[in-house]
Order: sequence, then C-alpha cells, then structure tokens
Amino acid sequence: MFCLAVLSVALFSGCQPAAPASEVDSGAKKVATFDGGEVTEGEVVQTIERASAQQAAQTGQSAPEIEPGSPQFEAAKSQVMPQLLAFNLSKAYAEESGIEVSGQEVQTEIDTIKDQFNQQATQQAAQTGQDPGDPEETFQQALSQFGYTDASFREEVRTSLLLQKVQEEVTGDAAPTGEEIEAFYEENKGAQFTQPEQRCIRHILFTEDQEDQAEEVKQELEDGGDFAELAEEYSQDPGSKEQGGDLGCQPEGRFVPEFDEAAFDAEEGEILGPIETDFGFHVIEVTDIQEEGETPLEEATPQIEEELTRRNQAAGFEEWIQSELDARNVKYLPGYDPNEAPPPSAIPQQGGAPQGEAPQGEAPPEGATPGE
Repeated sequence: MFCLAVLSVALFSGCQPAAPASEVDSGAKKVATFDGGEVTEGEVVQTIERASAQQAAQTGQSAPEIEPGSPQFEAAKSQVMPQLLAFNLSKAYAEESGIEVSGQEVQTEIDTIKDQFNQQATQQAAQTGQDPGDPEETFQQALSQFGYTDASFREEVRTSLLLQKVQEEVTGDAAPTGEEIEAFYEENKGAQFTQPEQRCIRHILFTEDQEDQAEEVKQELEDGGDFAELAEEYSQDPGSKEQGGDLGCQPEGRFVPEFDEAAFDAEEGEILGPIETDFGFHVIEVTDIQEEGETPLEEATPQIEEELTRRNQAAGFEEWIQSELDARNVKYLPGYDPNEAPPPSAIPQQGGAPQGEAPQGEAPPEGATPGE
C-alpha cells in the first residue's frame, strides 16, 4: 500500500517506493516488463538499499551491506518486487490518464511534513528538557539519516502524491456506512476510544545552580504573577518558553519520574516546586485535569471514517493492481517473479551461507514490452 513518507522525531512512517530513474546509476537491465512500463534491476537494488538504511536509522545501527545473490537480498527482492510493480503500474496509469502533480502541491506537502516534524521535535525536547536546535538544520539531518537529499525527498513526495491520486481515482467512493462506523466503534471502544487521565502542564526550568531563583519565581507566582510572562523571562527550556512554558496535556509516564510524580499528585491550579530532575529545577503548574473516560461516538466518527475509508481504499487498490497485472502481460526475468518460490540459493544452509548464485537470466522474453 502506498502512502506518504512522513518524518517524525525518530523514524519515517510510510512506504518507500523506488528512487526515480535519475538516481539509479546502473542496473538498467529489465527484470520485469509489462504493457506500458518496466522494473529495472537498479530499482530493485536501490529500493533494498533504501529500506535497509531506513531500518538501520530507526534502530540506531549501521546499515548492513546486502549483496545481490545473498540470502538477505533474495528475501528482500521477493518483498520489494510486488511493491515496485504496483508503483510502476500506477505511474504508467497516471501517464496514460493525464494525472499529474503540480510543483505547488509538492511544496505544500513538504511544508506540512516539515511542520509536523518540527512540532514533534519541539514536543519531545520540551518533555526531556533538551534544546530542539534549529528546525531546518534538524530536518536536514533527519533527511540525511534516512538516505535522502532535498531533491530525492522532493521526488519521493511528488511520486507519493501521484500514487495517492491514482488510488483515489481507481477506488472511487470508499466511504463507510453509518452502520460500519458504529460497529467499528463498538468493537474497538475499549482499545481505541478510552482515554487515560491527562494533566495539562506548564513549567519554568532553571539550571542546577538556580534553585534560589526558582524559589523566588515560585513565590512571585503564588503572589499572582503571570506564569506565561515569567516562563518567557526565566525558563531555560527553549522548547516551551516561547509558549509560556506550556507542555500540553499528557498521560502519566510521559515525563521523567520526579516531574511525572509531582505533576500527577498535584491539584488543578497548584504551583509546585522547585522539583529537581537531571535537567535542573522545575516550577510546575497543572492547569487542567482531564479525567479518564470514553470518547463519544460523535467525537470518534471522523477518526473512524478516515480509518475505514483508508482500509476500503487499500482493499480496492490491491484489487485494481491485480487486475492490471492480469491485463498488462507481465513478464519476469528468471528469479524475479514474486509468485515463484525462491531459488535454492536464497535458502540459507547451515551457518547461513548461500550455496551458489541465484539464477539471473539474460532478459525478459522478447516482445514483453511493446515496441521492443
């Protein structure tokens, strides 16, 4: 299923289609052809390398080298071939149908992704007391970590938007009925629509040698001082001081233990502190307590409708892809048909060593692509 690659603080959430042809330095050999398009060996290699780099970035490890012919490559190949076929079939359909994505649409989506990323980074920094750093620099570091340049990320966003448009066109109206929404709510009420108690909190952070100043500011607050103004003046937390110290509403367990315990033992409106943590001394106020409770069906409906629409579109898109595969005369290079069992060389023997080379073949059967 295709989706937009979305950056978060620690990972990308999304699918990774193949890099555009301009990024594939070699590997022009066609491993699959169909009426209107093809999949090249370079795309397969690039997609596997990209997926490996992203998985390594998520776990904080170095990306392993996956050599063509190795058991790891053969296993990955069988997984990425359906993805690449669906990706290139959709691109062919878009070209044939005149479906395009404008530069403005791409820029708007990139701006949205950046905003989401920066909000998450700021929130995480506020919870840990760390400096979130320059937003643009942090975003560029994340792009590099996951194997993107500005140009390749822009192209990924463009192609993802294109695939999104294709999916919407070929699946049509996928909205759920009212009965389906209500049934989903009842089935998932306990797991998805029960909210734990949350505390809405703001704080002013002082360094470890500013305890006396923290006491003075707490006294000023108890005498009627404006919390937001004092946070902007004194707080050493760059992630929240511009928001008047606001950390949002969070369930128990989201903060360091000393901070968490104090905040969740407090009464609404109570001024706490100074509370010492590894980050320094905190003066805290709980501005609101949101009790545990079920989300009413009326409030949950938009979320449920979005989820069920996504599921319906996914199922419809998969059906459409299969019909396109049947209609477009797909031919594979030996060893690249995802419907075939992996060759013996792809099955690790004792000790994990591959035995021999995976069959490669020379080219798809003649006439696999019109005009060839």
